Order: sequence, then C-alpha cells, then structure tokens
Amino acid sequence: MPSLAHAQDKNAFRDQAKASLAQLQGQGEPKDRCSMGAFVGEGGLVTRTFSASALKPGDRLISINRVDVSGKRAEDIIALLRETGPATVIPVSIERGGQPTDVEVSCSNARPATEALLNGLNLAARGKFDECVSAFGQRDDLGTYGTAMKVQCASLSRNSERYNLAQFTFDAMQMLVEDARWAPSMRTDVIRRLRASEGLITQGLGIARFQELVAVTRSWPGGERMFEESAPDWAMFRRNSEASLRARLIDPDSARIEWPYGFTYGTWKPILSKRVEGYWTCGSINARNRMGGYTGNTSFVVVLDSNGFVQFVDMGEARDFDFVTNQCNGSVKFLPPPQRELAGAAVAQPAQGTSIADELRKLVDLKNSGALSEAEFQAAKERLLGTSGQQ
Repeated sequence: MPSLAHAQDKNAFRDQAKASLAQLQGQGEPKDRCSMGAFVGEGGLVTRTFSASALKPGDRLISINRVDVSGKRAEDIIALLRETGPATVIPVSIERGGQPTDVEVSCSNARPATEALLNGLNLAARGKFDECVSAFGQRDDLGTYGTAMKVQCASLSRNSERYNLAQFTFDAMQMLVEDARWAPSMRTDVIRRLRASEGLITQGLGIARFQELVAVTRSWPGGERMFEESAPDWAMFRRNSEASLRARLIDPDSARIEWPYGFTYGTWKPILSKRVEGYWTCGSINARNRMGGYTGNTSFVVVLDSNGFVQFVDMGEARDFDFVTNQCNGSVKFLPPPQRELAGAAVAQPAQGTSIADELRKLVDLKNSGALSEAEFQAAKERLLGTSGQQ
C-alpha cells in the first residue's frame, strides 16, 4: 500500500502502480465475476463491507459455495470468486462472534469497481496524477487501497495545493485503523503510518481530529495501548540529536537549539543522496563562530531510527538561501507540534556530571551510526580533549 504521509519518489510510485496494474491484468481482470461486497484480509477475515452485503466486518470465512476457504489468503478467495458469475446467490459458511453461521450472499458484478481500479493505476503509472485523484475518488467501493492511492496521487500532483491533503489522509487513516481492528498483523504498520500522518492531519484539521484516530486504536482487542507504547524515547531523541549537532560546531557549548516541531515517521530526501527512513524533524540552531560572534539562526534536519541512533543530520548556512532551510520550509507541513520532551527546549545546555570518557563514547557512537564523518569525528574529539583541562 502506498505511503500516506510523505510523497514517495515519483518514479518509484509509478513503477509500483505499473506492477500492480500488470499483476491484475495477468489475473484476467477486469472480468464479470462475483463480488460478495466485502474486503477480506488475513485468514479469510472480513475487514470491510459495502453494497448491503450479508457479511459483516469480523466474520471469518469458512466456505464459499461449499468450497473450504478456511485460513486462505485474500488472493485465493478472489481466485475462487473469479470462477463464480455475477448476479448469483451463493451459500457462505462463516464464523461470527465465535459461532458458526450460514448466510446467503447475493453476488454483484465486480467489473465496474475493477475497471475503475485499473484505470486509476494506469493513470498513476503514466504520471497523470490529477486524473488519478479523480479516478480513485469516483467510487466508494475501492477500499483502503483506493483511498490511499488517491492520497498519494494528490501528494505527487503539481497542483497539490488544490487538494485537501489533510482530509484525504484522515479518510485513509480512518479506514486503516478500522480495518486493523480485525487484522492484528496490520497494526504495527498502521501505527507507523498514523505517526507519520500526525503532522499533516494536526496542522490541517486540528489535534482533535487526529485524536479521533488514536481513539479508534484503543478499541483494538488486545492492542488497546499499542499507540501509546509505540512512542519512542523523545528525550533520548533530543539528547542524541543535540550531541550530533554540537559535534559539528566550532563552539558546541554556545549552541542555542530550538525545537518548533516534533518528530514524525517517514523519509527525508537529502540533496544529491538517497532517501533516509526514520523519525525526522526540522529545527533551528545558532552558535558562535571562530570570531566569537553568533552566526544567526539556521535550519537543521535530523533523522533517527526507532532506537534513537542518528541516521542523518545536516545544518544550513546563515545566509539568505541555503538548501537545508529551503527543504525544511517546504516540509514542515508534515511535522506535528513538538513532543512534550522537546517543547520549550530553546537552549541546549551541556550535560552535567558527564565524564570525558562518556562524551567520547557518544562521539564514537555517532561516527559508527554514520552521523559523523571521520573528519568531523576527529575535529569534535580534538575540541573535547582540548578543553578537558579548562575549569
């Protein structure tokens, strides 16, 4: 499923759409065949229904038209339905609420929805993103996949300002968190996507709307606290980020670091380099130069993995234009408010009571994680050792 929060690389997304299109066409779609008016997930579990289906979310399929489908994949069930014509009534055995039940399902024709899906994928594969948005927005029976594709196409459009990306993303995430109630294997990925969408939804629709989505996760049986428990150690994120930033400065103890935004999960695309995945944010930093004067605020970006290791860090330059500042200015719409551990952290003070050995270990960790080059590591080490005897 395409990303919901931050636009993928256009070529990668087009290739993904092209592959999905070819797969469906290779399976003989579009085709006049039975649609049960339901989306089926892991183990034959119904996650979503439409068109007044006799099935309900949470039903587990046991047999379809007297063919055993217990534990089958969604692909296997669709393959079976391809052999069943539309406008027929088929017996379906299910488990509902822990009890076996038999229902009769009136098939509708899957062709119109499949044709719309193929059309949208074809437009996405050709880079016609505005037309893609329209194609995926015309029907309400394309499921979570169709809604997510609409978000991605809108994000990649040259006219993305014309779309309410925050509302599009909210709609897609609402469907995802609802489906995850019935599909536990989805939940980890859904939580990651939810965190990735927090900034866009919060800035566009307000924090209350985002909290609506979080509230739905608390209805997941056995997963009621997954969202809260998935939160990284934001205080550690701040410490590691500031250590990496200070290591690049001539006078690290003078650094004034501001955190106007919080971390979000996604990818950051450095100039002339491949994307970096992790928790990222932008902020501002000001420190003294060789002459002892402050250079003025400049932007920084930092990306950490879920364990708090710095994957990438970069700072702009104190001048009218620099690439980092330009990138951050264009990306802050994806960032949430600062986490509690970041809010109000305007000035980064050196850690108290730490030894030179502790600081050296931090520098080694930063170098090993790739956050510091060998030259930056040596310069930071020299600064640390050169001031270790000062009182």
